[in-house]
Amino acid sequence: MKKSQRMSRSAVIGLAAITTFAFQAAASAADEAVEASGKARFNQYCAVCHGTGAKGDGPFASLLTSKPADLTMLAKANNGEFPFGRVYDTIDGRNMLKAHGTTDMPIWGQEMKDDGIGGETELRGRLVETVMYLRTIQQ
Repeated sequence: MKKSQRMSRSAVIGLAAITTFAFQAAASAADEAVEASGKARFNQYCAVCHGTGAKGDGPFASLLTSKPADLTMLAKANNGEFPFGRVYDTIDGRNMLKAHGTTDMPIWGQEMKDDGIGGETELRGRLVETVMYLRTIQQ
């Protein structure tokens, strides 16, 4: 193999490594942005019952007949695996919890429903942001 071919191969390998690092950094930044948005949404709509630390100790918790779940223990209660789909379904109303209200008027109100502006895609994005945040706070 000629010296120029070795340098070309080295350049390609180096470029591939830099590209991989750049994609990983961009993905990490995107995940952080999604998680930050999910945290803000959680604090706005869920913390009143679950608490800002998601331990089930929000200001309205004592008014409920059933104590809100400690959302930091979901993975622990599921053999160390965060139950992403189950949590998503619970928030969007597929796994109905009495405390969350009916699918017509969930406790978090109109904001977590399809308001026709962003449609179903925007609604699902809101839910995914919230669930991704909850995944980051597992103990």
